[in-house]
Amino acid sequence: MFGEKPRELPQEFAFVLIPQFSMMPLAAAVEPLRIANRMSERDLYKWSSHSVDGEPVVGSNGMPVVVDGSVNDIGDHATIIVCSGIDVHQHIDKRLVNWVRKADLGGVDLGGLCTASHLLAEAGLRGGHRCTIHWENLPGFAGAFPVIEVTGGRFEVDRDRLTSAGGTS
Repeated sequence: MFGEKPRELPQEFAFVLIPQFSMMPLAAAVEPLRIANRMSERDLYKWSSHSVDGEPVVGSNGMPVVVDGSVNDIGDHATIIVCSGIDVHQHIDKRLVNWVRKADLGGVDLGGLCTASHLLAEAGLRGGHRCTIHWENLPGFAGAFPVIEVTGGRFEVDRDRLTSAGGTS
């Protein structure tokens, strides 16, 4: 669970990129890991990027990002962070939704940056957990998933789930 001692070092984070993901939240998540490694002078963290099929993903800024592999290449002990952005509802991939459900059954820590709570909710994973989402998407999300407690805060950590509302959160 988030906040507990990692199972092993370096602690692994797998960032799953959704088409039109926002680059700022991804950079804001990865850079503290890199800086922690540098400041500690050892590898406390490692990270990788993935897409549903291992193909490059185009961010909301139009930049294509080459990923390290498909979601099927993610290690068993990785913390999985889904990264999305604008028009997330148009980029919900059934293969990814099913993969996230399977990963959840495996007991991994799951997170979502920016608008990724939408994908996690589509996968049925938000029930009983607090979450947040980018403020522009809050009304639509609350309407689409009325049984989910969405706070509108900058971030939420609820047991094995972490959500962040955007890049500077």
